[in-house]
Amino acid sequence: MLDPRIAVLPDSELREVQRTSLNRIPDLGDWDAGAPLSDLMREMGESVAIHRKSWEYAVCVLGLRQLGVVSPDARALAVGAGYERPLFYFANCIDRVVATDLYDNPDHEGNPAMLTNPAAFAPFPYREDHLSVLRMSGDDLRFEDQSFDFAFCLSSIEHFGSRDVQRRSVSEIKRVLKRGGVACIITELILTRHSHEEYFSLDEIKGMFTRDAELQLVGGDFDFRISESLVRWPVDIRHSKHLRKSPHVVLRDGDMLWTSLSMFLRKS
Repeated sequence: MLDPRIAVLPDSELREVQRTSLNRIPDLGDWDAGAPLSDLMREMGESVAIHRKSWEYAVCVLGLRQLGVVSPDARALAVGAGYERPLFYFANCIDRVVATDLYDNPDHEGNPAMLTNPAAFAPFPYREDHLSVLRMSGDDLRFEDQSFDFAFCLSSIEHFGSRDVQRRSVSEIKRVLKRGGVACIITELILTRHSHEEYFSLDEIKGMFTRDAELQLVGGDFDFRISESLVRWPVDIRHSKHLRKSPHVVLRDGDMLWTSLSMFLRKS
């Protein structure tokens, strides 16, 4: 059963809505031709498929630009970064990007080769001297207080370990942000009435990310509207052939459904 706070609307109705909040779940309209998000996906060399990872990259860039923290002299921190595309995108437009991850898994995005040869993972040319890659845990960021203008963590924090470890990671991101800096955190939101050791229910989202008086949600209120077709025909992770299907927005494991949720938090 869906969480009643998730608003499932007919596709035709939601296609006519212009969603402006940066704090939202993805929907089909985000891939409209000529829309800001689809333009950014194309700019970062993403595929033509409707896939939530492409959306995560694009909404991160769009939101941080709209909130005014992306500038030629800015410094950015990526936490649980792997080799995701915003690293290389921001290296082309700001002073310094620092990518941090455990980089201990050659079979996934935490490939240790990223430590010595990040250019091998770049999807497009980038200013190599503007990107640094460090092995570092998300709950122990070895930087001085107020070191970065913005930070981002894209569908990684849920994999960091226990809820206590995740809370420490949020606290660490806040600590290293400058006053007025913005953190973009994207994670997995459970759409149904389920609990999970990694993914977050809506109540857990609010408890983990939006109750700190020094981190204010910016860029609009949460928008939990989603098209009916995405909920009715999710990607079933139990069947490997489904993982290559598009749209790849809502996922299913048994009766549990989940998708991505973007959040933008400004440090006061």
